[in-house]
Amino acid sequence: MLSGAIVASVLAFSTGLSIGFLLAAAGGGTLILSIIVLRYLFGLTHAELFGTAAVLTFVLAVALFLMRREERRVAIRPALWFTGPGLLTMMVTKLMPHDLTTRLRLALIGLLLVTNTLLSLILSKFLVRSRRIHHKRLAMMGGGVGLLAGYFGGNGAFLALPSMLMSGLPQNVAVSSSTLTIASFAFTSAIPNMVRASIDWRVLIPFLLGSILGLLIMRMLFRFRNPSSRTRWVTTVIVIAAGLYLLQQNWFGLYTPSLALYDGIKGGLRNEFTN
Repeated sequence: MLSGAIVASVLAFSTGLSIGFLLAAAGGGTLILSIIVLRYLFGLTHAELFGTAAVLTFVLAVALFLMRREERRVAIRPALWFTGPGLLTMMVTKLMPHDLTTRLRLALIGLLLVTNTLLSLILSKFLVRSRRIHHKRLAMMGGGVGLLAGYFGGNGAFLALPSMLMSGLPQNVAVSSSTLTIASFAFTSAIPNMVRASIDWRVLIPFLLGSILGLLIMRMLFRFRNPSSRTRWVTTVIVIAAGLYLLQQNWFGLYTPSLALYDGIKGGLRNEFTN
């Protein structure tokens, strides 16, 4: 029993170390990978999964934000323009009744993860940069991301990066500023789960320790230089593969509601034309 707990702690620590490396190399968007690790490697239930992921996301996003802030890569004012309306719509959405199954939520997260990564790549390469930051567009984009985050928890905040890019922020500033949004959304999702005690601390604590150590190691390695393009591409491939894996494992969660909708429309049309 004790040896099993030690093995689980070592596994959580080493996995967290890898997440920390990816987080330092590619930014806060890679925090969504923790959902996959917690679900399929550690087998967390629906009750524990999203609460544990929210606490993990909050702590690591704050750590990354502080590091980027020290390097003067964070634009606080645009981040607040984005995060404020996002938190408002997120809280409103949480008050609305919705009952998404774990499979459906994971399938939608996988779909959004792939879309978000590809969109971020396209925007960073082809979007024409202007010197003006569109604050109204930031607020509107933040509200839309908050709407999605209300359904997916703090994990929906990884959509902040492409939204900030479309609002005029340079990529290096958007990557860093989005960590404030991710931390804020994750904190809002984590509080109710901490009150309900639906968090697996045995997995969370060693995972967090490993992740923070990975962040610190990568910070020392890249203190005087940015991660190479090869590192960024490897990280991008890992994130896209993770999104596709989520879709492959949970595609039936998308298929079932679609099939029910199709059957409902078909039955309604049949009654309309036969009566």
